[in-house]
Amino acid sequence: MGVGPQGNNRYTVMAISKTKTDPTVERASERVTLRAFVLALITIAGMHYYTINYRAHFMIHFMPPTVLLPLVTWIGINLFLRTALPRYALSRTEVLTIFGIVWLPATMPGGVSSYLLSAVAGPAEYSSPENRFWDVGWPHLPQWMFLKPSEYVVGGFWSGLPEGDAIPWGPWIPVLFWWFMAALGMGLTGFFASTLFYKQWLENERLIFPLSKFPSDLLAQSENGRVPDVMKNWVFWIGFASTSGILFWNIAGYFVLHMPKIMLFETLGTHVVHIGRGFPPYHLRVHPLLMGLAYHCPLNLLFTFWILYPLDILKQGIMNRVGFSVGLEGQPATPSHISILEANGALFFLVVWSIWIARHHLKETYRKAFSSPRQADDGAPVSYRAAWLGLGCSGIFMLGLFMAIGFSLPLAIFHALITGAAYFGVTKYSAATGFVFLRPPSAKGHAVVNWLWGTGNMTPGDLSGMAILNNQGFAGGGTARMLSIPATPHFFRLLGDALRRNPLIWGALPVALLVAFATTMGTSIHMSYVEGRLNLSSGPSGWGKFLGMVPILEGASVTRFDYQKWLVWIFGGAEAGFLTFMMSRFSGWPIHPLGIAFPQFYGFSVFLVWLPKFLIVRYGGVTFFRRSLPFW
Repeated sequence: MGVGPQGNNRYTVMAISKTKTDPTVERASERVTLRAFVLALITIAGMHYYTINYRAHFMIHFMPPTVLLPLVTWIGINLFLRTALPRYALSRTEVLTIFGIVWLPATMPGGVSSYLLSAVAGPAEYSSPENRFWDVGWPHLPQWMFLKPSEYVVGGFWSGLPEGDAIPWGPWIPVLFWWFMAALGMGLTGFFASTLFYKQWLENERLIFPLSKFPSDLLAQSENGRVPDVMKNWVFWIGFASTSGILFWNIAGYFVLHMPKIMLFETLGTHVVHIGRGFPPYHLRVHPLLMGLAYHCPLNLLFTFWILYPLDILKQGIMNRVGFSVGLEGQPATPSHISILEANGALFFLVVWSIWIARHHLKETYRKAFSSPRQADDGAPVSYRAAWLGLGCSGIFMLGLFMAIGFSLPLAIFHALITGAAYFGVTKYSAATGFVFLRPPSAKGHAVVNWLWGTGNMTPGDLSGMAILNNQGFAGGGTARMLSIPATPHFFRLLGDALRRNPLIWGALPVALLVAFATTMGTSIHMSYVEGRLNLSSGPSGWGKFLGMVPILEGASVTRFDYQKWLVWIFGGAEAGFLTFMMSRFSGWPIHPLGIAFPQFYGFSVFLVWLPKFLIVRYGGVTFFRRSLPFW
C-alpha cells in the first residue's frame, strides 16, 4: 500500500470522482504550438524583468505570483481575442502551455538571483581581518565560481558605479556559467525523474495535482461558449469577492487614510498566540491561496496537518520546559533540532517507500526502454530510454559538480541523497496536496548533514561544498522556492493528452531556464552597478554559511559523529513507517505520515479548509462538494 494521499480514506472519493467533462483531457486534438512556446518565453522575460525591478518579494513559495499574474493576464487577453479577433484566439491547450512553461523558472527572480549574486560577490567584499575568512576559508573555495577582489568589479557591484562608467560584464560570464549549469543539471535531473514517475503517480497512486487542476478548471468552457464556464457560476464570484473585497479595501486605504486596514490576510507573524515560555507560538495565519488549493486535498491529509501542528508545539514546549535534549556532551540537539531530525527521517522514509511501491512501474519503464521493441516505449515527453539515460547522465554530472566544488565522494553521495529526498518529497507531495508552502524544515539538509556526519569528519573541501550547495542560489534554489522541479510533473498534467514527444515540450525546460537566468541576472547586475546592491538589499544573503566555515576550520566549533542524533533520525523514519502500516491496515485511519515530514506553520489555515469540507462531505455528499468547488 502506498502513502499517496488517497490512501484508504473514505472521504477522498470526491477528490478522484470523475466529472462529466474532464478539462484536462477534453479537446484531445489540441497540441502544443510554436506560438504558445514563443509567447511563454516572452512572458518569462517580461515578468522576470518586472519582478526584479519592482516586486522581488513576490518569491515566497514555488508557485509565486510571477506564475499566477501571467495566467490571469492571458485569460483576459484571450477573452478579448475570442470576442474581437476570434481567428487569433488561443486554444485552451495553448494557454495552459504558456502557464506551464512560465511556471518552470518562476522562482528565479527571488528564490535564486539574490542569493546567487550575493554568493558570487560576497566573499571578495565582506572578507575582513576580523572575520578571517580570506585567510581561512577562501583558499578552499572553488575560485572559478566566485569573483576576485576588485574595486571596480566587486566594489562597484555593491556600492554602484559613477554615472557613465561601463558595466564590467566580462568577469561575470564565466562565473555565472557554472551556476547556471548547476541549476540546469538539477532541473534536468528532476525532468527525467518526473518522466519516469509521472504515470505511476497519475494512474497507480492517483495523485490529484491540484496545482494543475485549478487553471484547467478556469479555462473549461462549453463548446459554443465565449467565456469559461466557471465565470458564469455565482458560487465562483462569491469566493472571488470574499478575497478580492478585502484586498481592494486595503488598496483603497492607501489613498483614503482614515479607512482602517483589514488585517485578515497579513503575514505569518502578525496574528500569533503565545502559549507560554518555551513553547513555540501558534500562528493564526489566514492564507487564501493555500486554502483555495488545499480544498482539493483529501480530508485525512488536511486533518493530519492541522492536528499535528499544535501537538508539535506542545512537544517542543514540554521538552524546552523540562530541559530535554539528545546528543553527546558538548553538542546537544535542542528540541527544535530534534524536530528537524525527526521530520527529515520521516521524509527520507516516505521517499524510499515511494520508490519501493513504484518498483514494478520502474521495472516496466526499464523493460520498455532497453528490452522491448522500440515502438513499445510509450514514455512522454521523451522516451523511457532517453529518460533513463538522461537521469543517469544528469545524476553523474551533478555528483561530479558536487565533487568539483569540494565534496569528497562519500559525503557528496550522502548529501545528494538527503537533498534529493527533499526535492523528491516536495515534488510528489505537492502533486498530492496542492500545498505551495510544502517545505521540509531541514531545507536542503545542511543542518542534518552537519549533525549526522559531524563537521569533525569533514575535509576543508567538504565544508566548502556544504556552504555552496546549501546556498539558495545553487542547483535549483532552496526547498521553499524550488526552481522547476515541482513544476515539471504539473506541467505534464496540464497538457493532458497533448503530452507527446514534442521538442517544444522537452525543450521547454532548458530554454525557459536560459531565458529566465539571462533576464534575471542581466537585470539584477545592471541595477546593482547603477544603484548599488546595498541600496537594493540588506546585505549578502547566505554569507553566514561561508563565514561558518572559519570556526570549524580553526577547530573552535567542531562536532563529531553522534549516534544519539542518528537514533532520533531513525525514530522519525520509524514513526512514518508505523503510520504507513496503519493506513494500509485500517481504512479509516486519520493520521498521514506526511504531517511528520512536513510540519506546518499554516495549521490554522488548513483547519479553516478541513472543517467546511468535512461538513459538506458529511452532510451534503459528493454532489454538494462539487457545487462548492468554484468558491475555493
